[in-house]
Amino acid sequence: MIYALDEQYFVRTLHQSDVTGPYPGWFEDQSVTRFNSHGKFPKTADFFQNYFNQLNGENQLVWAICHKDDGHIGNISLQLINFINRNADLGVLLGDKRHWGQGVGLKASKALLQHGFYKLNLERIYCSFADGNLAMQKLAVNMGMSQEGRCRSHIYLNGDFVDMIRFGILRAECPRTI
Repeated sequence: MIYALDEQYFVRTLHQSDVTGPYPGWFEDQSVTRFNSHGKFPKTADFFQNYFNQLNGENQLVWAICHKDDGHIGNISLQLINFINRNADLGVLLGDKRHWGQGVGLKASKALLQHGFYKLNLERIYCSFADGNLAMQKLAVNMGMSQEGRCRSHIYLNGDFVDMIRFGILRAECPRTI
């Protein structure tokens, strides 16, 4: 366990067994992948194994979000980590729908912000998402992020081009808890 989020949830490194567990099925569930590109192209077992094998690079950090009884329920990551500019892109995928609406995404996100700012020495963490993804917008606001911009007609989603919204937070705006 990397961090306990509360009595029920924790984050840890992604394990080899996760690659063959429920994780690949999340990418086939169109409600889980509704606002991202994961559900557009089928993924093979080799895809997930290759993904797992390259996780040791220093340009990304991926944690498994886990429930004490249900195990691996999602992932949260810092991607495109740039140690020169000291920033990274935050991504979250909560694949086990039984845990939607429980606040676990916010708890995991806050832990990842703390880790990014106070362990990795990042200055800025941002996230981008399709306009209309109200859950991600609510998450960004509840993390203390501010809207920084909009890219018009940036994402092709379900037959239409939609805007991409970008939110971000600076280290000085994130209260230290670790």
